[in-house]
Amino acid sequence: MSKDNAAPLVSLALLASAVFYLWAISGPPRMLDGGLTGEEMSFGEKAFVLLVALSVFASMFVALRRAARAGSKFWFFVCLFLWPAAYLYTLVVSRADER
Repeated sequence: MSKDNAAPLVSLALLASAVFYLWAISGPPRMLDGGLTGEEMSFGEKAFVLLVALSVFASMFVALRRAARAGSKFWFFVCLFLWPAAYLYTLVVSRADER
């Protein structure tokens, strides 16, 4: 694993763990409506949500920086407006280990 791919890989792992965590707690009464509000979440859950969101922005930053350095306006704007494309660009299209 390249050092430049660490942010997108960690972000994908955090996203997957967030989905698994929501699936795991889907039984308690606080999740009957299918979502959690701020009052229903503990401090740890709020911190985890913030960490996941920040990791998504970090992977977008890596993708935008790579696209800008490569001079690709197409990928820059795609990654800017479609956040899942940032993972595609960083991990498949513009891999750091190819440089």
